[in-house]
Parts: sequence; structure tokens; C-alpha cells
Amino acid sequence: MAESIVSGVAERLGNLLMQESNLLSGVSDQVELLQTELKLMQSFLKDADARQDESELLRLWVAEVRDLAYDAEDIIATYALKVAYRKGCTCILYEGNTVHKVGSQIVDIKAKISVLITTFRDYGIRESIIQAGGSPSSWNEREQGQRQAFSHLERHSVVGFDDDVNILVEFLLKEGEGDTRVASICGMGGLGKTTLAKMVYNHHEVKQHYDCFAWVYISQQCERRLVWEEILFSLQSLSKEQRDGIRQLTDAELADKLVQVQKEQKCLVVLDNIWNVEDWNNLHGGFPGDDSYSKILLTSRNKQVPLHIDPGSLLYELQFLNDEKSWELFEKIAWREDSKAKTRMKDLGKQMIGYCGGLPLLITILGGLLATKQTQEKWEDVLRHVKSYLYVKQNLKINMILALSYNDLPCHLKPCFLYLAHFPEDFEIPTKELIRMWMGEGFLSQIHHGGGREDSMEDVGDRYLRELVQRSIVQVEKRGSFGMIKTFRIHDIMREFCVSKAKKENFIHITNILSMKQCEVQIGKVRRLAIIPESGDNSIKGIKFKEYPYLRSLLHLLHRHDVPYFKEFCFKKFKLVRVLHLENFEKHSKKLITDIGCLIHLRYLSLKDSNINKVPSSIGNLRCLETLDLRILHYSRVPNVFQYMKQLKHLYLPYDYNVHGKLELGNFCYLQTLVNIQPNTIQIPTSLQLNRLWVLKVRTNTQAQDTIQDTISLISRCPHVEKLNIFNSIKKKLPEAYQFSQNLAKLTLFKTRLEEDHMATLEKLPNLKILSLLYEAFEGKNMVFSERGFPLLQSLFLSELFQLEEWRVEEGAMPNLCHLEIVCCPRLKTIPDGLRFVTTLQKLEIKSMQKSFRDKLDKGGPDFDKVKHVSSLAFQNCGRE
Repeated sequence: MAESIVSGVAERLGNLLMQESNLLSGVSDQVELLQTELKLMQSFLKDADARQDESELLRLWVAEVRDLAYDAEDIIATYALKVAYRKGCTCILYEGNTVHKVGSQIVDIKAKISVLITTFRDYGIRESIIQAGGSPSSWNEREQGQRQAFSHLERHSVVGFDDDVNILVEFLLKEGEGDTRVASICGMGGLGKTTLAKMVYNHHEVKQHYDCFAWVYISQQCERRLVWEEILFSLQSLSKEQRDGIRQLTDAELADKLVQVQKEQKCLVVLDNIWNVEDWNNLHGGFPGDDSYSKILLTSRNKQVPLHIDPGSLLYELQFLNDEKSWELFEKIAWREDSKAKTRMKDLGKQMIGYCGGLPLLITILGGLLATKQTQEKWEDVLRHVKSYLYVKQNLKINMILALSYNDLPCHLKPCFLYLAHFPEDFEIPTKELIRMWMGEGFLSQIHHGGGREDSMEDVGDRYLRELVQRSIVQVEKRGSFGMIKTFRIHDIMREFCVSKAKKENFIHITNILSMKQCEVQIGKVRRLAIIPESGDNSIKGIKFKEYPYLRSLLHLLHRHDVPYFKEFCFKKFKLVRVLHLENFEKHSKKLITDIGCLIHLRYLSLKDSNINKVPSSIGNLRCLETLDLRILHYSRVPNVFQYMKQLKHLYLPYDYNVHGKLELGNFCYLQTLVNIQPNTIQIPTSLQLNRLWVLKVRTNTQAQDTIQDTISLISRCPHVEKLNIFNSIKKKLPEAYQFSQNLAKLTLFKTRLEEDHMATLEKLPNLKILSLLYEAFEGKNMVFSERGFPLLQSLFLSELFQLEEWRVEEGAMPNLCHLEIVCCPRLKTIPDGLRFVTTLQKLEIKSMQKSFRDKLDKGGPDFDKVKHVSSLAFQNCGRE
């Protein structure tokens, strides 16, 4: 890990020397020498880093190297930023003193590095490592030509579960009176309980049998209110206003509402990972008794939970895989389909999986590790390490195999993996936010291609995450519209290892965590702090931020009702912070403290859903900011200071805001994301094209003609936008087809209240793949999709179009449509006859429509012929008796 940190610091210093040498005036030669020293130190760390557990001296040595690298970057980056802020200052004496001070600090760090190198040599550390079994540096070698995608990794989970699925599906389809309504899947972590539950949940017969579905993950600190709300929101298609209304209900009212829905509809609810009996006792008030056809499927490590719920319920205990199934699972992961090495390496593979004890998680992780190594020599190297753990206890065996997977990570992936320790157990980690945090920390290296082309940092981050998925270290939870990873999770066993490793490496300090054993006293300075809800108490109120002056990341990840007020939260206490994630943050005064402007290193700032109603103008000092998320809860005043943030790439404005004058956007050279912008509040130079912008979300706050023209003007200035959302009324006017970006692939209209059918315009967009018309987007009675219209459209969503009565689809329209969803369009009489010609349609979902609408589409109904070619036809909340 220290190798990764030193390597990253050396690279960033090199970039600073090349790109901003004018900011290092007076110390550039010393910085260059320091960078050389750090590169030299890397060669020592290749041997020492992975072996620090074997010696306390070595551990202390590595920790000292790690802190020196951080200190060097802090000193030099701070100096460069201060020079940038002081441009134009003529105080020569001040400049001279600053240069002398920084120069002295650099000389001091170089001297300490020299001492550490001498210590490394004099104590014979390198020799002892070599004698212990060879250099471990091979563990970090990149596989040349490593695959970018292992498509079979997502298919491995079906191994060994066919009989299990059949038994559980049969139970869920049974409707006899007096039958139990609870089925349970039990077993230790890593056996595949969640995987089996997902296979049953998504089974085609189950989808046809039930009206409504909900899946919730239960953390060790079970939050009853949040679980009930999540189930209810999943079972019903609700507008934002309806959801807000439910959040105002008392617990008793919410429970009654949830029970009522499960009695009126046939619902399947999955409670994944219930830890103990107390959790069920806390939740059971939200579920009906035996007078319901709704059922519950739960997973648990604790067999007492289902026995407590109902001793007569179906209890399915997962077993370890036998040798045959273990090998089948291993084969699907460890080899390329065209591998020629299978025969000669088969014996090696069978020896290694024998040490996994039939535990699917371990087999999957080991297979992911070996999938990056396609030579016999590398497999033999892994086998040598696995064999040494043969006789350790099972829990240690698990940790050792996880450690093998971690040690094999390339240098650049180790800090990215350890960063996941910030997030609470069972947390659904959002990909965008995480990658932008990695960016802020400097974990992502720019990748250059031929012809001067280079990947964006987001592309690099996505590639890093896919590497972690390919190695089976994290699991994809949701994919976005275009197949990209939207959210993911880390298995609780892997998370425990991640947290333990991160704390041992002094990579992170976790506050308010009582669920796992505390590691030994940390060595060195605290650089990252995570505030997470794992103990359920309010000890967070006692955090003394003055104890963390070296922080680089502060992540505040509490649920809203757990959040205490911070009366003494002072940003100037940690001026080195680069990532500040204050989601759900509450300040007693509701004002963001003005001294946030002191955080000149800040790259990432999120105040999403925070209880703040005023943003200070001092945020204009944050010249390094790349991501700014101001989607706060209250109507807010926004300062006109964004023109100073020239590095800004992702800007999320409040849902509703005002501004004095006009927001100047003239310096947004790198802007890629612009969300919640009100076109009538901005000022853009006439000549400016936002050429890098690819996500735009527009919110109009008035129906005035000028506002509509401003909206059209803004859209036309974004020639490369791929995703466009327009919120609120624009009534009679959409941009013409030529005014939209020709790259536009996803368009969402919400509450736009279009009075005329604009499909003739939209269907001409050449690359449109996803169209969502949501909540009064269209107020007309008739809508027509013309022949050859929407040539590339793959997904279409029609929701809460309350006036729509007739929808006509001509033959030849939407020739590539795969997914159609119709939600709560009460006046729509039937689906278009033209859908029978859309032979590509694979999935049709009908939600919150009348029973008569559903009956027409059921087998034997008058409209069944229109959809009989659709492989998946699902109904939800359609009034089935």
C-alpha cells in the first residue's frame, strides 16, 4: 500500500513540474530531486510493503515512508496553490521568506528519506525478505494484455443452485389455505444466500405469479422506519409528492399502510441478511398475518431467525459445494473460454480449490485472482502461497485467501479498494460519487493513447472499478441506462477484511464503529475519516475535529434521522482536505460556515440532502474544485462565484435557488455535468459552446416566453450532450430537432406539460436510445409514433400521462425497441396495435393500470396477439383481485 502512495505522490509531483512549473518558482529544482528520491524509495517498497506483518520494525519503517510521502505532497501542493492565489502580489520579502521556508521543509524530508534508506540497508531488511521465500514483487506485476471484460463472471453464480431454485419457486407459487407465508435461506457468509434469493426473485414464474415486489437489504443496525419505507416505495409506483407524504406518516400509520398494500395485492418481499431475532421483532408489525397471499423470502446467517418467525416455515439451509460443483464454479471464472492451458493446469486448479472448503465466495475470489494469470508458472506461484495456509483455522483461511487477492492487486488498485472501507455495511455504493472521490484523492492516473488522445479521469475510474468487478472483489448491484455500473456492493466478509486492512495500514480512521474489533493503535497521522452509523449511539457529537489537521477525506454517511447537529464544525481545522462528503449533514444555524473557503486543496464537495439554506460566497476560493454537489433540501441563495472555479467538471445546483444577477459560466472549459440549471439565471458569452458537457438537466421556474427561449438557447449551446433532462412546464415549445445534440442518447421530460404531440420532432433524433415521458410531460390526448421514427430507440417509459387516451404506433416505428414500461396512464384504453410489428420487444412492464387494461393483455384477452411475441410480460399493482 505504501508503494501505491509513494508512486502516486511521485507521479503528481511530476505532473506539477511539467504543467505548473511557474507555481514552483524558487523550489522547482528541489522538488525534482525529491521526486527522484521518492522513485528510488519505490524500489525498496516493492519488497517491504507486502511483508510488513512479519516484523514490527518493518511495519514502523513502512508507516514512516508513507507519512513522509504525504507530507511532501502537502507542503509542495500548498505552496503552489498559495503562489497561484497571490499572483500579482509585489511583496518580495514575503515571497523570499516563503521560498526559504518551503525549501527548508523539502531538505528536511529528503534527509529523512535518506535515513530511511540507510535503515533499510543496515538492518538487512531486503536480504531477510529474499531469504524468506523470494521477492513478492511478482505479486504486483500487471498481466500484459489483461482482459477488459470477463463476461462469464456474471454467469458463475448459477452453479449448484438448480435444485434449490426449484424447491423455493414451488413454495412461492403455492396458495393453499393455512400454508406458511415465509421461506428462509440460511447459511454462513459466502455460501451464496443472496445469489440464490436473486435467482428465485427473478424467476419468470415468480414474476408472473405476484403483482408487486420489494427487495431490501437489512444491515446489522436495522433501521425499521427506513426498511418499511423502502418496501412500500418498491411495492407501489409513487410520485415524489406521494413519497414525501408517506415520509410524514407516523410509524403506526406507515405500518398500517404497508400491511394494507400486502393484503390488497399479492406481494413478494425479500428481506436480505436479517441478523437476529430482535430485527424481526422490530419489523414484523409491517407485515400481515395469515389472511394474505403475500409472502416473505428472507436470508440469514442465523437459523434461529426463521424458526422464531414460524417454526413451520420453509427453512432452506445452504450447504458447501461438493468437489464436482466446486470445480464447475472454478472453471467458469478462472479460464478464458479459449484457454489452451486447461489440461496441463487442471491439477493445479483442483489442488487450490480444495483449500476453499466448498465455500463459493472463496472459490469465486480465488478464480478471479487466477483469471488474471494465464501461465502455469503463475498458477504454481499462487499454489505455493495457498498451500502455506492449509492448516490454519477457517476464519484465518478466509482472511488469507482474501489477502492473496488483495496482494495481487496492481499498485494503482490498492488505494481504490481500501477507500471502500469508508462505506457502512450493506451500503449500495454509487459509482459516480466514488470515482469522483478517487479523482479528488489523486488515485487515478491519466492514460494516454496514440495520436495525443487521452482518457478522461472518469473513464480511468470506470476501468479501475471494472477491474475490481472482474476480480470478484465487488459485486455489481445496478447498471445504468447504457449498461455502465451504476451502484455496487462489497460482500460483508470482504468488507471486514477491507476495514481491517485499511485500519492496519493507517489508511482510514472510522468513527462510531463498534461492530468489529478495534485494531492496535494506529501509527502516524490520520488522513481519512469516515463517520458511519454502525453503533446507533450519538458519540459522534464528541468528535474533536482539531485532532485531524492532516485529513484528506471526510465522509459523513449517516442517515438523516441519525444526524446530530454540529455546533462547532470548523473547516479551518483541516485545511488539507481534498474530499468532503457531507450528505445529510445538519448545521445548527443551517448556514454553511464561511471558512469553507480555507479549503484550497478541495477537489470534491457534496452537500446533497443537507440541512443548509445558504451557500457562502467564499466557496469561490475553491479553485481546485472538480465536483460540487449543492442539491440541498431548502430553497437556497447561490453566490455568483462559479466563474473562478476553472477546474469544475461536475456541478449540481440546488433543486430551487435564487441568485443576485446572473450566474457567469464563461470559464467552464472542462464542465461535463450541469444539473438543475435554470436557464434564465445564467449568463454565457455569445461565442461559448459547452463542448465537453454530456449531462444536462434543466429546470424551468417560469412559463415566460423568455425563459423558454433561454432553455432552447442553452440546449443548442451543448453540441455533444448525451443525456438531457427537462423539468417543469415549457407548454408549447420544444427545440427543433436540429437544435438538439446529435449525440443525444437519453432524453427525460418531466412535468413539461406539452400541449401538442412533439413526437414528430423527437423521433428524428438519430441516436436517441432512451426516452422517458414522466408525470404530465405530455397533456395531449393523442400521440403518434411514425413509420421509421425513433430508429435507435431501445427503451421507452410512459408514466403518469393522465390525459393520454390514444397512442398509435405505425409499422416500421421503433425497430430496435427492447423495453417498454407503461405506468399510471388511466385514460389510455389499450396498447397500440403497431406493437405487434416491433419484433425486438423483449420486456413489457405494466404498472398501476386498471384491471381491465391488464385483462386485455392476458393470455386469451383481445390484445394478447399484440404482445404474444414479448418474452417477458410483467404486471404490477394492476388491481388484480
